[in-house]
Amino acid sequence: MMRRGITLLELMVVLLCMAIILGASTTMVATAIQHTNHAKESRVAYTREALFEDRLRSILENAYLSSEATDTASYFRGGTDLSQSTAGQAQDPSDLVFTALSPRVPSEVIASNDDFETLNDTYGPEGGLTEYELGLTPVGDSPGDSATGLYLRHQTPADGDYTQGGYQTVLDPDIESISYEFYNGTDWLTTWDTQADNTPRLPSAIRITYRRKNDNADHTFVVRLIHSDVTPENPVTTGDTNQ
Repeated sequence: MMRRGITLLELMVVLLCMAIILGASTTMVATAIQHTNHAKESRVAYTREALFEDRLRSILENAYLSSEATDTASYFRGGTDLSQSTAGQAQDPSDLVFTALSPRVPSEVIASNDDFETLNDTYGPEGGLTEYELGLTPVGDSPGDSATGLYLRHQTPADGDYTQGGYQTVLDPDIESISYEFYNGTDWLTTWDTQADNTPRLPSAIRITYRRKNDNADHTFVVRLIHSDVTPENPVTTGDTNQ
């Protein structure tokens, strides 16, 4: 018995089904590629945020005040005009200057061919206190002709003058805004100035809020200051600070 040939209508139905399957497959592939690219971008963004926050955390958590309350080379100031030495000045939430225990001299110093004066100016002597400043405005000339973002200045040893000196770099060129809040054991404050305090103390923690260029939302994280003695049971009271 001879087989019946495929009619034109049946052929058209087969071709239509194949076109539908091919179209669905193409859509699925495009969706998968889009999802993969989005996931990759999300991983890159997450890694970028994590590295930036870890870098800030490693600097801030070691904030330290001298045991001598009158030591002018030891301080923690944020939310006030750093060009002024008294409290109550106009606030600049992007500026934060403080002293911290000096980190170990980096390994690249050992392999460096620079002379002692250059190394000392760049990295400072080992030990003691290092002065740090974070802000969106460079101190003096910008490290690059078109450099923008969050600047980090450090100077070892701290010299009591937080308006100049040290070595300045762009910590992250993509930071558009940054602000800080300071925990006094009971409340979050927008300013902190140990040089105006009767009894200088470090905040228990710092809450950092920042935004990157082209971001549509802020990022927030908290850093615990390991050398602070402030706790809910031992807060900073009105008589201890200007807040």
